[in-house]
Amino acid sequence: MSFDHEDALTAIGRGTDSLFAKALQDLSDLWPLRRGRVRDAAHALNDGRVDEANRAIAKVLFKHPRDADALNLMAQICLHAGDNAGAELLLARCVQGSPHNEAYRYNYALVLSLLGKVDEALAETKALLEKCAGNLLFRNLCAALLCRKRHFADASACYRGLTKDYPDSPELWCRLGSTLRSLGGHAQEAVDAFRKAVELAPWMGSVWWCLASMKTFGFSESDISVMESQLGDAPASTEHRAEMHYALGKAYEDLKSYEKSFQHYSRGNALRRVDLTYDPDETTAMVSRAKTVFKQELFGEKCGVGHDSVEPIFVLGLQRAGSTLVEQILSSHSQIEAAGELQSILRVVAEDVMPKTGPDYPSGMENLADDDLRNMGERYLQLSRPYRMLNRPFFVDKCPFNLWHVGLIHLILPSAKIIDVRRHPIGCCYANFTMSFGHAPPLSYRLTDIGLFYRDYVRLMAHFDRVLPGNIHRIFYEQLVADLEGAVRRLLDFLGLPFESACLEYYKNDRAFNSFSNEQVRRPIFEHAVDRWRNYERWLGPLKTSLGSVLEAYPGVPEFDG
Repeated sequence: MSFDHEDALTAIGRGTDSLFAKALQDLSDLWPLRRGRVRDAAHALNDGRVDEANRAIAKVLFKHPRDADALNLMAQICLHAGDNAGAELLLARCVQGSPHNEAYRYNYALVLSLLGKVDEALAETKALLEKCAGNLLFRNLCAALLCRKRHFADASACYRGLTKDYPDSPELWCRLGSTLRSLGGHAQEAVDAFRKAVELAPWMGSVWWCLASMKTFGFSESDISVMESQLGDAPASTEHRAEMHYALGKAYEDLKSYEKSFQHYSRGNALRRVDLTYDPDETTAMVSRAKTVFKQELFGEKCGVGHDSVEPIFVLGLQRAGSTLVEQILSSHSQIEAAGELQSILRVVAEDVMPKTGPDYPSGMENLADDDLRNMGERYLQLSRPYRMLNRPFFVDKCPFNLWHVGLIHLILPSAKIIDVRRHPIGCCYANFTMSFGHAPPLSYRLTDIGLFYRDYVRLMAHFDRVLPGNIHRIFYEQLVADLEGAVRRLLDFLGLPFESACLEYYKNDRAFNSFSNEQVRRPIFEHAVDRWRNYERWLGPLKTSLGSVLEAYPGVPEFDG
C-alpha cells in the first residue's frame, strides 16, 4: 500500500531521509493488502500505470463500495489527477469504515492539510497521537500543521522532542531551526540547529541556504570551503546543489567578492531552470486578456454586487518588494492583524471561478451571476477565517500572487482595500534572482524573464489604476525607507484608520511568522538594501533591456500600447 502522495507530503514537509522512509514502510506493513485485485491495482499505481489501476479499483468498488483498501487507492488516483476534493471524500468514507486504521487516517490528515483544512487535519493527527504517541510521522505532521497555524512555540516544542528522540535526522534539525527562526528571539538556537543539520549532512544545500538567508548570520572561510568541496564531489541532488550555489552567492556577497557571488547566483538559477518551461509571452497574453475582460463597464454593471465585507486588506506585488515590511507595519495597528500569505483567493479561482469561466480565466467572467460573485466573496472570508487569531476588525492577506486577481477581488469584495507595494525595477528583480524560494514561479530563474514579468505587472496595474481610480494604494519601498511616518500616515488614511505610533515601531511587534524577511522587519528600517543591486550592475544588461521604458519611467509608469 502506497502512502507517497508527493504533493500532500511536500505541503506538510515530510522528511525524505531513511528514518521517514522506514516509518512509512512500517505504517504500510501494518495493513497488507488482502484482495488480489486491489493488490494488483496498487502495484499498477506505484508503477505509474494509473489508468490500469483506476479501471481495476472501479470494478472492486462497484461490487464492494465500502472496501477500505479500494477507497484508499482510489483516493490516491484522485490525487494523481489533481482531484483533491474527491480524495478527501473517499478517505472520509475510508476512515469512517475503518476507524482504527492509522494508515488511512494519516492519509486523510495529509489530504485535509493539502486542502488547507488545517484544523480538521490537526484534529485527525491528534487522534492518531492519542493511540501512537511516539510515532515519528504523526508527531512530525502535528508539528508541521502547528506551523501552518503559526503556533510556532508549540511546533518548536514538538521538533525539540523529535530531535531528542531522533538526533541523527538532519531534516528534523532543519525544521527545528526554521521554526525557531519564525518564532523570533531564538536566532542563535536556530543557527545551532542548522549547524547540527549540516554537520550530519553537509550535502544538504537547503540547510546551507537556511543559514544564508538569516540576515544576522555570516559564513566562515571553513563554511565556504565545505560548500565548495560538496559541489566538487557532486553527490547531492540538483535541488540541493542549486541551493548551495545560492548560499555561496550570499557568502561571497558578504565578502564583497561580487563577481564570484554573481557566478554562484547564476549557477543556482541555471540549475533551477533545468526541465522547467516558462514562456513570457503567455504572461503577456494573460495580462492582455485581463485588460480586455476587466473594463470600467463591467465594474459599473457589477457595482456593489459582491460581498460587502470591509475586513480584508490585500497587500500584493512582486516578491522582495517590501510587502512583509508593510504587513508588519499594518499588523502593529490595534485594529489590524496579519493573516499571512493566504491561498484563499487562489483556491476560489481554482475551485469556484474556473469551473464556470473555463480554463482561459479571466475570460468567461460573463458566466458568473451576481449571486456567484457574492458567494465567492463569502467563500473567501470562510477560507481565511481559520488564519485570523486575534479577532481584530481587519486582516492582511499578503499573498503576492493576488496581483493577478485584482479584478476578481474587486468584483467579489468591492469594499476590500488593495495595496500595491513596488520597489525599484532592478532592485526588485535582482533580489528575486538571488533568492531560493520554496515556491516560486519559474520566471525568477532568468534575468530577462524576470524583467519581462515586472513589465507585465506594471502594465496590468496601470490598467486597474485607469478602470478603478482611487481603489489601489501604491507604496514605493524607497519612499517608505526615506519617510516612514509620512508613508504610514498616507497608508492609514487610505484605510480610513487613525494613525498609531506603534506602526512606526513595527520592529517591536513580536508576532511569529514565516518569511525570509522576518529578521529584517524586527529591526528599525535600514537603507543599505535599497541599492544592493548596484554592486552587480555590470552584469545586469539583459535585465535592463527587458525592463525597457518601465525602468526609465520609475517611479512613474510609461504609456503602454494595447
